[in-house]
Amino acid sequence: MSKRTMPEIVTEGVREHRAVQAWLQVQSDSWEPSSLELLQRRRYSTVYRLNHAKQDSAKVIAKRCLTATAHIERMIYEELLPLTRMPVLRCYGLLEEPEAEFCWFFLEDAAGARYSQQLSQDRALAGYWLAETQLATVSTDLKSCLPNRELDHYLHLLRGCRAMLLHHLSGGGLSVEDAMVLRKVATHIDVLESQWSEMEEICSLIPPGLVHGDFVIKNLRIRDTATGPALLVFDWEFAGWGVPAADLAQFIDRAASPELSIYCSILKRERPHLDSRDIQAVAACGNLLRLVDQISWATVGQESVSPSQLVKAITLLRCYVPTMVAALNAFRWSQHD
Repeated sequence: MSKRTMPEIVTEGVREHRAVQAWLQVQSDSWEPSSLELLQRRRYSTVYRLNHAKQDSAKVIAKRCLTATAHIERMIYEELLPLTRMPVLRCYGLLEEPEAEFCWFFLEDAAGARYSQQLSQDRALAGYWLAETQLATVSTDLKSCLPNRELDHYLHLLRGCRAMLLHHLSGGGLSVEDAMVLRKVATHIDVLESQWSEMEEICSLIPPGLVHGDFVIKNLRIRDTATGPALLVFDWEFAGWGVPAADLAQFIDRAASPELSIYCSILKRERPHLDSRDIQAVAACGNLLRLVDQISWATVGQESVSPSQLVKAITLLRCYVPTMVAALNAFRWSQHD
């Protein structure tokens, strides 16, 4: 759910809702939920919260998504995250739809305090969580099991975005202002690609590992435990195996902005040669990779639409232009520190 919008709540005909029908098949001994909330709707996934779905009045997250994605998320929750010995959300199972392309995936609701990138203690938890997760999973043979999140993945996205922008610029029909936005973004993409070899060198300082892919405040909660506050991380829809830089992005959009000094101090257990400047440089790369993801999400599926259908995409791209300038400048500065 983005930007604290109010969820859509269903209180009548709950049992007939397909999310509830799927839940009662997966957990036949569970209670019928008293209501459900629509939390998020994306291109390939829809997320609901089922209220009072278990005997202890617990809430359950029901996610309809691609079956392949659900199996990856389930593996992360049940096999990888337990290696960290930190709190992990419980999976309740999944149910494939008859066509098998989509399924229902059920997960413990991440109850807890909202994460704030403005609170140093929250950022410290995020830095600790990322480093411990990376060290716990780095030795696992996951490259063939998870989607590619190496730098070539981002370069492919970058080039696809530029092709889409140039296609619309060459076709006409755009207003002068909209064409200027697309042209600016295409120019910044050219500049970013010209820095790619430097990014590869910097990102090689940290070993590849499990990448969340959308490590932002809406996907984090803080839960009190017997040993103190713990970070809960969810929504692994964009997860993969590759460079962890994007998860380290700092104060760009809604990025968690983990505390880099904490992250570095823990990672030095296995990589003692690392210092804070190295991690800051990787995070500067992460800001750029986060922007690549954002631009890709804004433009995906827009190649063949008419200029009049580009309103939302162009609005987003217009917002990204100053952020791209700042991120490119920060990257250059990180190379000279």
